[in-house]
Amino acid sequence: MATTQQTHSATTRQALTNYRILDLSRIWAGPYCTKLLADMGAQVIKMESLSVYDSHRGPINPARGIAAYPDGEPGEEPWNRNGWFNMLHMSKYGITLELTGEAGKRVFEELVSISDVLVENFRQGSLARLGYTYEELRRFRPDLIYVSMPAFGNTGPWQKYLAYGIGQEQLSGMAHMTGYPGEGPMKSGINHGDPITGSHAAGVVLAALRHRRRTGKGMFIDVSQQESAISLIGGEVLAYQITGVEPERRGNRSPHFAPHNAYPCAGEDRWVTISVTGDQQWRLLAGILGGSALASDPRFATTVDRLQRQDELDELISDWTKHREAYEVSRTLQEAGIPSSPVLRGPDVLQDPHYRARGTFVSVNHRQVGSKMYPGIPWKMSATPGQVRWPSPTLGEHNHQIYGDLLGMTVKEITALEEQGTIGTKPTGSRII
Repeated sequence: MATTQQTHSATTRQALTNYRILDLSRIWAGPYCTKLLADMGAQVIKMESLSVYDSHRGPINPARGIAAYPDGEPGEEPWNRNGWFNMLHMSKYGITLELTGEAGKRVFEELVSISDVLVENFRQGSLARLGYTYEELRRFRPDLIYVSMPAFGNTGPWQKYLAYGIGQEQLSGMAHMTGYPGEGPMKSGINHGDPITGSHAAGVVLAALRHRRRTGKGMFIDVSQQESAISLIGGEVLAYQITGVEPERRGNRSPHFAPHNAYPCAGEDRWVTISVTGDQQWRLLAGILGGSALASDPRFATTVDRLQRQDELDELISDWTKHREAYEVSRTLQEAGIPSSPVLRGPDVLQDPHYRARGTFVSVNHRQVGSKMYPGIPWKMSATPGQVRWPSPTLGEHNHQIYGDLLGMTVKEITALEEQGTIGTKPTGSRII
């Protein structure tokens, strides 16, 4: 697999090379937005507080054995070794800055003045409470594009509430639909709202940059993380308005096709998915499972019949799959024209020949983690392909580079900020909030 370039100069032309993003966001939604922009070549400056740094770096004194750390070992500086953080912040510069003092505010204002876009996903109004409304920030950069991503947006009765992705599925109505028949709501297992919001925000940043190129004007962009999650259930909302019937919890089953499920295979926790989308596919599957007798069984003749007898079908198919290897089942069914796929685990994905051929994962050598595999660029563009340019920054790694090279500060001035505690490379707080 490819090994990412470890210098800070790009070897290929990238779409957003001439744009600078000041990234104040944290955890997932905002950082995912800026990750996508960094993947396209933008110069992203990740700014953190020493007292309350990005929570994805993890606590200052974590327990050993947590999977987020390489080999479950937090190390001497665990805030630089967390896998979640190091996945989301590749190709970004990392600086620290405290905004509670005048020195930090002056530096922040200089950073704003040289940035095209500012992204934050704080509690609504956090920057404004520090004196930085959008209008105030425009004093330093009149054509600034400001992306604000609070949980519930910047208006409405819930605007002041704090929330994270873990609650978005419940408040969006998504969790009401997920789960198994006859059981209660079930969280999906991952916080879908975060990466969806990040994708929405990245897309609208591109639109705003295009607008500014045509008009010379920046804009304030209000992105609600909660509404991004709600946008995923548009079909179900429309169906309810038309029929008055609420979506049913159905696990892995489909409301339109049967059989349609994940089935156990030989080995520990190995599964294969099978989806029969029509009568002809059913007859093909039935012939593989039980020959002509099953294929002609009137109980399963039509889709309507099969939808009414899914328990029987799932038991029949499971009895066949559980003695067979998942890839074997999938190959057999695909060759017969039946949609099927093995359920890949993490190691399977890393070793899959298709992903290896596509360069889906890249080897990135982080100075405190070593060489590990991370997801690379998920799209392939001919002229501006994008690339993972360097590892995620350690806390404050690029302070001297950004403050010196970009802002023109002297070594003496930077040292003074370090001595004041305005910038640094070691956390000053006792925990992460």
